[in-house]
Amino acid sequence: MIKIDGSFLEGGGQILRTSLGLSTVLEVPVEIFNIRKKRKNPGLAHQHLLVIKAFKEIFGAKCEGDEIASQKLIFYPSSKIKKEKEFYIKAETAASIGLILQALLLPLVIMGEELSLKIEGGTRGKWAPPVDFFSNVVFPVLNINAQVSLVRRGYYPKGGGKIVVFLKKSMLKPINLMERGSLRKIKIESIASKELKRKDVALRQAREAKSILEGRFPQKMIEEEVFYVETDSPSSEINLCAYFEKAILWSDGLGEKGKPSEVVAREAAFKLIEEIEKEACCDRHLADHLIPYMVFCGGRFKTSFPTLHTLTNIWVCETILGKKIFKVKDNIVEALCVERFLFNI
Repeated sequence: MIKIDGSFLEGGGQILRTSLGLSTVLEVPVEIFNIRKKRKNPGLAHQHLLVIKAFKEIFGAKCEGDEIASQKLIFYPSSKIKKEKEFYIKAETAASIGLILQALLLPLVIMGEELSLKIEGGTRGKWAPPVDFFSNVVFPVLNINAQVSLVRRGYYPKGGGKIVVFLKKSMLKPINLMERGSLRKIKIESIASKELKRKDVALRQAREAKSILEGRFPQKMIEEEVFYVETDSPSSEINLCAYFEKAILWSDGLGEKGKPSEVVAREAAFKLIEEIEKEACCDRHLADHLIPYMVFCGGRFKTSFPTLHTLTNIWVCETILGKKIFKVKDNIVEALCVERFLFNI
């Protein structure tokens, strides 16, 4: 039984999600204690229980301590996916679909299973990866063979978002994000609920982002799309993608009550500019997503800076494997050794 201190470094739900994924692939039981100990509301929340429930329903895992506010979880993994090829995960709130997907993807991809996941909840939340991030960045970079159908967007507090992910067998390759080549285009995707159309929220976000980016990059490189969509709770978001010859950099912003659309766009635009000017080949958000996969496929990347999430994921991987796996020097992260669990790799 491997014991993991859930309060270490970032000390949040990421420790739980990465631990469950690796535990499942390696078939090693884990005990996670001090779960979210330093948070305002410590212990397991609804979001985390959804992830645990998914591991139980899809893989047949068993647990002790999986209840609200519990600061200790003992997880007995199973790496055998149940016979069903369609699984349905529903959050009654705006719990992040992106975080649920992030936790489940590693074992599903490594094991090479073909199945579909229908997940309901929030498609975009604060401090969580948007669903669009997976289809636009994570899947192409990791060479994951998947299709994402975004049926409905969902925001805080009601959620109501729906996605369907069709996973096929994928062939992971070593990560090589050390050079990005020349910039080809920057895409702006600005989205808002239909209730916000009368205030031109999505349009204002797009215009502000485009104005800032045009001050740094050729106008012909910048594309924009503006959408108004039906949602249960009104909100907005903006997603920015910089496409280079050999890399994709991502930035995003989320609308909040009392926060002007222009500020949402401005923050996202300047964050993307920072990634580009730091000569990153892997943005700060993608970096922590790649770490668990690099345990198996190896490689290296150059990021803008290693975030606490990235360093936490490295620590979790090395704790579970019981050895040094990664080297971090300046803004370069490299996998020094690789576990050859040759499922589909």
